[in-house]
Amino acid sequence: MINKLALQLTSLICTEIYNNTKDRARIQYGLTVLLSEGFKTVFLLLFFNIIHKEKYFYFSLLIILSTRLFAGGLHLKGTLNCLIATTLLFILTSVLAPSAPKLPAACYLLVSIISLVIVLVRAPICSVRIPIKDNKTKLQYKFAAALVVAIWTIILLFLESTTYVNCGFSTILVQGVQLVLAKKPTL
Repeated sequence: MINKLALQLTSLICTEIYNNTKDRARIQYGLTVLLSEGFKTVFLLLFFNIIHKEKYFYFSLLIILSTRLFAGGLHLKGTLNCLIATTLLFILTSVLAPSAPKLPAACYLLVSIISLVIVLVRAPICSVRIPIKDNKTKLQYKFAAALVVAIWTIILLFLESTTYVNCGFSTILVQGVQLVLAKKPTL
């Protein structure tokens, strides 16, 4: 449905007078991404507000977006698949993890070290549509992602709230798992 809507909007934007096939494909892809992400965001906001876990959702979202921006992550085909996977991810980090008991600091450090190693080995995961071909740029993204994980680790270790600590470390762990599961595209 989103693809059809993006196609119709592209047809409205790219009239018969301007019919550059390459630009048309770019516009359609951009609209598809905007519509898909917009729908997913509205759904998630409503869902977590309804179940009264919006504070943890926002916190988890902040961590995952700041990390994923540089590290990349798992991409699924289809809006529905992505929506289901993303909803399950945030249920884990924003509903289940905050209700878990406080763990020893060594467990949190272990999660961070494992995630940091995964980021240093696997990041950045690029997409075929938005490739990073320059090795210097890849290295910058890798170190930026590692720095973000390290900063979040430090912040989380100094938080007093067990619920937010669990939410944060579970988010860092899930992002690391995504990097392990993601296939690096051949560019």
